[in-house]
Amino acid sequence: MLIESKRTSVINHDKASAFFKTAYEVFQEADRNIGKPAQLFYSIGGYTVKLHFAGNSLVPLITPALEHLNTQQCSSPSLTICLWDSESSKTSIPSPPWSLNDYSARGEVREYTNDSIFTACHKGSGALSILDCSTNTAIWWIRSANNVPFYESGSPLLTILHWWLQKNERQVVHAGAVGMKQGGVLLAGKGGSGKSTTAIACLNSNLFYAGDDYCIIKSSPASYVFSLYNSGKLNTDNVIRFPHLIPAINNYDRTDTEKPLIFLNRHYPLKMIEGFPIKAIFLPRITGLQDTILTPATQAIGLKAIAPNTLFQLSHANQSAFFEIAKFIKQVPCYYLNLGTEVKKIPEVILKFLSEN
Repeated sequence: MLIESKRTSVINHDKASAFFKTAYEVFQEADRNIGKPAQLFYSIGGYTVKLHFAGNSLVPLITPALEHLNTQQCSSPSLTICLWDSESSKTSIPSPPWSLNDYSARGEVREYTNDSIFTACHKGSGALSILDCSTNTAIWWIRSANNVPFYESGSPLLTILHWWLQKNERQVVHAGAVGMKQGGVLLAGKGGSGKSTTAIACLNSNLFYAGDDYCIIKSSPASYVFSLYNSGKLNTDNVIRFPHLIPAINNYDRTDTEKPLIFLNRHYPLKMIEGFPIKAIFLPRITGLQDTILTPATQAIGLKAIAPNTLFQLSHANQSAFFEIAKFIKQVPCYYLNLGTEVKKIPEVILKFLSEN
């Protein structure tokens, strides 16, 4: 049985490697066909990540949420992601050699995934993500730039970045974060709990914004958070609480079917921050009362607020992801952030906590 398992693993590795090689060759062809590549560099989780676009068709759809992390060109980036679409580059990628039965619920392609290569395909748009950890090279492909889904612009390359960061002592989490260079708080909870409301309310305060939906954490040598996206997302019925942001909504004409999306770096560039030490985990919850107050919460409740949502949303999130989140939470206290109706009071409570801790 063990011999058969090893044989299957070798076969899967060979298939995954062969498909990655074929896809990468198509990218090189696309790069030659267009002849005007866009190469952009970002500081993500403390690492330099290069996005190599074959042409410019995908650039305005992928990069706005990352532009606050722009960094200088680097000859040896930690990770290179190759991006292209077939329509503008006049290339065709081979039909994926797998069936719908090979997909997991989150789009992972089991037969083309192993310890070194990760593969996922979005069932709706057909967007393909592949990471080869042995070369620190990834591929993101879609048939047409017109097919890039809304979520990809708000949280671009999330699958690839999660895979790679998990291999490099970082963990993407479904959480927000606000604070200052000296320290801040992680905002955790399920959708609708008030994470985005809290993070966006802090833009007009002395606090800085690191994210409201996804962030990157590390637990060693101490709990620390890195910003990932500057895309602010609000529920449609909550926009009325921030009327000054209505002109900044990027997809205003589509909010009947999409969450209002704001690329905050374009409107609050001085309020973006790349990261800071974490002093506590705050669990926002809407109370309907006037005042915002803090009350103690257990670390077990904090773990429950972060881990299930993160593991459910991220492809190939495994046991090591859970342990990393648990380790992070054990190092800091947890509190309920009981949100009052006066939005401007929310950052005051956070600032007071940080000044005392």
